Amino acid sequence: MDFFYKIIDNFDQLKYALLDAQTFDPDHYGFPEIYYKVMETDKERVGAYIRAFEQYDMMKDAVVCEAGIGTLALTKHYLPYVKKAYLIENNPNLTEFIQAELEKNGWADKVEFIVGDAMKIQLPEPVDYVIGELMSIYCANEYQVQIFKHLRQFLKPDGKLIPERIVNLAQVGRAEFDQGHKHYPLLFTRHWPELLSTQEVVNVIDLYKEEKLDVAFDTELKVHLSGTANCILMHSLIELKDGVNFTGTDSLMPPTLCQLKQAKNIRRGDTLQLSSRYQYGSSLDEAVFELK
Repeated sequence: MDFFYKIIDNFDQLKYALLDAQTFDPDHYGFPEIYYKVMETDKERVGAYIRAFEQYDMMKDAVVCEAGIGTLALTKHYLPYVKKAYLIENNPNLTEFIQAELEKNGWADKVEFIVGDAMKIQLPEPVDYVIGELMSIYCANEYQVQIFKHLRQFLKPDGKLIPERIVNLAQVGRAEFDQGHKHYPLLFTRHWPELLSTQEVVNVIDLYKEEKLDVAFDTELKVHLSGTANCILMHSLIELKDGVNFTGTDSLMPPTLCQLKQAKNIRRGDTLQLSSRYQYGSSLDEAVFELK
């Protein structure tokens, strides 16, 4: 109970804690060290991938490529069963840990561990599965689209991506943003916006087919409540495989607020056009969301 009191006393200070934990740190070639712990302890996140692996019979005797293996949070669940695995990690600070884990568990002989950029790696053979969870909300900050666009060329004709599709939704609202912040992921419901409209699908990313990196879409929203809209609430729903889904937690693809280009007074019953422009793998701070 004392711990709960501490959280209550620090709600305001924790408003941007999740953003800080998920912000790219060039000194670590990726995320701050705390984020690996956030990921490893997320049972919903890891469990969704385990369910997908189980649906594919743990990829028994398959040739697999995983991009961005981190601390093996996902890898260790399928690696005992596969025939061969190409494991890619861009953070050289993790090399010693990864190699030690592979040796300790007797996996090293069937693994080719590659330190490098997954968007440049050339695989020596076709693979049955490509796995990667290098995702961010709308795939705006991370390189999921670019990495799968590159690696899917190595998929066998009947090969599978994990995940396969991402469905992005938006809803307009009003929220307070501190100076210097254009977006932030939501950790507590106290920091959620005053929601004013319907929630609608803005785009669907088919990771087998997505080619363009510049995203432009217009979405019609119906206004439920009158007020001043200054942001959108973003959700991403991830289909790992048909029937196995992950719909976001605080460690991956959390609901996120992003400021509109300009605040707009809206009235109950209005129909709005949300215009969205951004680029995969850039930054939500560069994205433009505008009501027309």
